[in-house]
Amino acid sequence: MSKIGSALVLLGLLAHSAMAAQMRSRAEGVPGVLASNTVGLGDIWVTGGMSSYFRIRPVANDVLSKSVDSVYRNDFRQLYGSGNKLQRDLLLVPNIGAAIGLANFLHLEVESVPWDGEKLGATTARLKFTLPGNDDLRVFGLGASLNATLSTEEDIYSRGATTPGFDPLLYFSVMADLDWIKISNSLPVKFYLNYSGLDDYRLAHAYSQHQVRVAAEYKGYRKGYYLRGSAMFYKPLATRFNPDPGKDFLPTFFDVGLGYRATFGDRFAFTADLSFDPTHPISFYSQEVRKPPKLELRVEAPLVFTETHAEAMRALIFNEEQRKHLRELAAKNPAPKTAQKDSGSGPAGLKLDEISLEDRKGSHGKDILQGVLDDTEGEVTEKRKQIRGELKQIEELLE
Repeated sequence: MSKIGSALVLLGLLAHSAMAAQMRSRAEGVPGVLASNTVGLGDIWVTGGMSSYFRIRPVANDVLSKSVDSVYRNDFRQLYGSGNKLQRDLLLVPNIGAAIGLANFLHLEVESVPWDGEKLGATTARLKFTLPGNDDLRVFGLGASLNATLSTEEDIYSRGATTPGFDPLLYFSVMADLDWIKISNSLPVKFYLNYSGLDDYRLAHAYSQHQVRVAAEYKGYRKGYYLRGSAMFYKPLATRFNPDPGKDFLPTFFDVGLGYRATFGDRFAFTADLSFDPTHPISFYSQEVRKPPKLELRVEAPLVFTETHAEAMRALIFNEEQRKHLRELAAKNPAPKTAQKDSGSGPAGLKLDEISLEDRKGSHGKDILQGVLDDTEGEVTEKRKQIRGELKQIEELLE
């Protein structure tokens, strides 16, 4: 039975979890931070999700006092003061998006909020292009995008009468990243750096804006974690609330986000993201430009997908790292000398170096122990349970 047990442990390691093919876009960044790559030519990716946010906007005192009966307006001003007030609403809104590859170095993506709690939300179209070598798994990547946001916010800031929204806002973004997996296969970490000429379209008429974002992501085969940080630079513009703002920028505003991403099934990637202002996590409502806490849930999947060279290389690296871990585990638990000859290559001539993540897909749904434990000894059933328990522990170590 020791011979059978050793062979079974080795075979269980080789057939570990029967994972599906890696379905990950080379243009995958983290929420709010863009990668330099573009999707493959002809590929179509779609996203959908929900996010929460606080709508915080000023309300002029004369407008606010008109909502109170004229008999009580003086009492209202004495109680609440004569300054402008902030209106705060907590909303949960849907988000949808899509990206299509127009060339090997160019893609078009669209993001939209179908409903922002009051009306049709804003839509942003982004034409992104990158440097040559996009199809390769490159260490350093650089890209840029031309963006157009169709805002549906009313212009409450400009002096004079308010006007409806639907103002097109044009701006550009630059993104760079460093993919450490190309340097060290055992450390699949990617670093991002972004600059954008717009941070919050709702405040475009009140402030000129500059945004810098950085992120670091552990891009594991089936799951990953990331941490990002943002710095926002706002310069007040002349508005009805602040007719003479001066020429200085406001103190820098910050935003920190952390999240988790995992793939499930053959095509879907799930992302959970939480962000907040680390300097004012609670008193964010004191200014409309501060970043309130935000929770975002997102699902992404390809409608049309052809694996590019960059994605194939990443999958190959994970494949080799997986086999490396299998060898290390096998070396820590060598079979008895009498069984080494038979178990070294596995049952039926199965060799460790010939096993890949793709080869193991065919074993999904099959009993990997069938044919190995088919003997008449009475202890087979108990031995099967024991080995399956050991395999489960090994699977947790390999994840």
